[in-house]
Amino acid sequence: MKDKHIFSKAYTERREAVLTAMRREESIKAENRAYSFKHMILKMMASAAILTALTVSVYAAAQWIEFHMEKSGDEVRIHASLSETGKSSDSEEKPLRSWRAEDGEISVSLQIPDLPADMSEDRTASGKYGSDNSSRSMTINGIDLRRSDLDQIISGAINTKQLNVGGRSMYVVEKGEAYYYNRIAYIVFEEDELVLKLWISHGITDEELHTLAATITLEYTTDTLLAIPIHNELVDGTSTDVPDVICSPDDPIYEADLIRIGESARDDSDRYTITVNDVDVYDNIGTLDSDFILRRDFVNRFVDAYGKLIPYNRTQIVWIESEGKEPTKAFREDESAIKKLFVITVTVEDVSMDDLSEEDRTTMLKACINSYNLSGYTVNNGKLDIISIDAVVDHQPGETACSSEPIYREYIGDGQWRVAYLIDEDISENGLIMNDYIGGIAVKIK
Repeated sequence: MKDKHIFSKAYTERREAVLTAMRREESIKAENRAYSFKHMILKMMASAAILTALTVSVYAAAQWIEFHMEKSGDEVRIHASLSETGKSSDSEEKPLRSWRAEDGEISVSLQIPDLPADMSEDRTASGKYGSDNSSRSMTINGIDLRRSDLDQIISGAINTKQLNVGGRSMYVVEKGEAYYYNRIAYIVFEEDELVLKLWISHGITDEELHTLAATITLEYTTDTLLAIPIHNELVDGTSTDVPDVICSPDDPIYEADLIRIGESARDDSDRYTITVNDVDVYDNIGTLDSDFILRRDFVNRFVDAYGKLIPYNRTQIVWIESEGKEPTKAFREDESAIKKLFVITVTVEDVSMDDLSEEDRTTMLKACINSYNLSGYTVNNGKLDIISIDAVVDHQPGETACSSEPIYREYIGDGQWRVAYLIDEDISENGLIMNDYIGGIAVKIK
C-alpha cells in the first residue's frame, strides 16, 4: 500500500475553489440529476417502457470508443465506453487521468485557439471560461473512459444534434429557454479514450461552439493549476468526499424568538454580539458609497443612470415535475416589479476572536456581516415561512432578479457597520427579517 500523499495548503485551497465554483453553477446542479450507468440498473428496469421506446439513436463511427446518443421525448441518454477492440491488454498500463494526479496518473489541460476573443479562462476555477458579458460562459470537464463508462440521462431536452468537429464526433443536447447553460455538448477524443463535456451558456452562438470545439486539443500536464476536473474522478470515491447535495438549514424560526431593533443577541458560536440600530428605506442608491458596493452587476440591473430604482420585468422560474422523470424548469409570464433599498446599521461588539491574527479577524468579521440575509416572510402557526422567489430579469437566464444577500458593506467605526439590501417591494410588504441561520440570530426589521 502506498503512503498517503499530503497535499500542500495552496493545493488544497485551489482544489476547494474549483469544487466550489463547479458546484455553484447550474451545470453541476444538472449533473446531480444525471446518473452513472453502474448505478442506473434498477432505475432502468423500472423505466423499461421509456427506454424501449427510444426513437432516435445515433452511433459514432469510432474504432476504439462506443459513443452514441438516444432520445425519447424530452429525455436523452448519452453513452460512451471503450469497445472490446479498445480494451486491449496494454490499455491497463495507460495512466488514469486526474485533476489531482497521483503516482501513475496524469492531468489533462486544454488548448482552445479559437476561443471567442471576448472570453478567457478563469484563473481561479479550472475548466471555466467567461466574458464581461454575463451571458457568455462555458464550463468543461473531462470523463476518463479508462475509469468508467459515460452513461447519463438528461431530462428537459428540446433538441439534439450530431456534429463533426475537427474530425471528432460531438453530440449537443439543447435545453429550454429557462436554462442559463442551455446546451450540453460531448466530444469524444478517441485515441485519448476521453470525453469532454461542455456546458454552454445561452449567449454563446452555435457557430462559436462549433468553431471552438473543432480546435480544442488535449495536452498532458503535472501542474494542477492548468488541469481540468475529471468528473468521474470526483464522483467515483477516489477523491475527497464532497456531498452530492448542499442542504439549506431547515431549523424553523419562531415569531416569538425574533429580537427587535435596538435589542442585542449573541451568536450561537459565542463569537460576537450584534445589535440592529436602525433601518432606512430609499428609492435611490445614491446614499451608498460606491466603493463599498459588493455586487455591482446585480445592482446595475435595477437602477437608471442616476441611481434611481426603476421598474423591471421579473420572470419567475418554475419547476415542472412529471412522474418517472427528473423535473425541468420553465419561465412564467413577466410581471412588473420594483425594488427598495434597505440600509441597516448594526453594531458588532464583545468580539471573541483573539485567537486570530488582525487580518484574519477582520476577514472573519466581514464574513459574519455578510452572513445576514434580508428576507420577506409570512407566519404560519407561529413559525416563519421565508419568501423565496427564483426569478430572472426579463426572461434572461442567469440575470438573477431576487436576492436576500447584502449588496453593500461599510465599516463606519466604533464597531458599527452599514449593510444594504435590494428587496422587491411586494416581497417586503408584510414583514422582513434579517437573519443568520448559522449564528442563530433573527431580527424583525418590519
